[in-house]
Amino acid sequence: MNKEIVSYDAEYAKRAQRFVEQERLTTGAFLSIKGGTMMLGEETMPGNQVCVIVLDAVAENTYYGSEYTEGAPLPPTCYAYGRGAEEIDTLGPHTSMQVDLSYFQPQNATCRGCPKNEYGSADKGKGKACQNRRRLAMIPAGFFKPKGRGSRDFDLELFTEPQAFASADIVLHKLPVMSVKNWSRYATTLSAPPTKRPPDGVITRMWVEPDPKSQYMVHFEMVDMVPPELFEIIERRRIEAESAIMRGYMAPDPDKQKPSPSAVQGSMRGFRR
Repeated sequence: MNKEIVSYDAEYAKRAQRFVEQERLTTGAFLSIKGGTMMLGEETMPGNQVCVIVLDAVAENTYYGSEYTEGAPLPPTCYAYGRGAEEIDTLGPHTSMQVDLSYFQPQNATCRGCPKNEYGSADKGKGKACQNRRRLAMIPAGFFKPKGRGSRDFDLELFTEPQAFASADIVLHKLPVMSVKNWSRYATTLSAPPTKRPPDGVITRMWVEPDPKSQYMVHFEMVDMVPPELFEIIERRRIEAESAIMRGYMAPDPDKQKPSPSAVQGSMRGFRR
């Protein structure tokens, strides 16, 4: 009898994990930048900035078979993710694209050598048709609030309760192509003395500024170290983020309605007060 119970528990555990992986494909929120304005859902971030702990980052290549339409964005036709120099060097179409090949269309067996990933392949300009970005997974570490009504100066209030970090929603962000170098430079600086920490070991201010060449740029700076008492919580969230950040896109459903404002705001836990 005991052996049967153990067997059932193992089967339940496997099936539970399948549900977790399935639900990761449809949960989470994106921090976006629209026309140089940082937004979470329909909410504008105060001062065009957020205070976060970046739990994970991966390379993301995306090719869109059609032009962007305001109010009706479509997922990429082909996409790939990779973490680490070796994975990035051997990137290829993400396996989740196989779920719906009536929409997703792998452009090449590998990103290296793909015609859409060559300079000059873009419809306009000399750039690539495939966008080479970084996808970041983060949780809030504090919030900004104006110093006074109408003020352009903001105070930062860092979270102090461990539960705030344990329960905050993981939010994803796709860096603009021209801002990838800023992220790479920031992460490299953190790894060097005197900090010698990965991005999940520090609290980061992330903000947007106008840029004459690319319209706007995302910038990063360290606010503080993650305190030792938060290490175990952040480590658990980092492992959680490693799975969430790799989830695939879903093919568009023509019958699916736009999320209601309440549904969007429900994914903002921790990013505002």
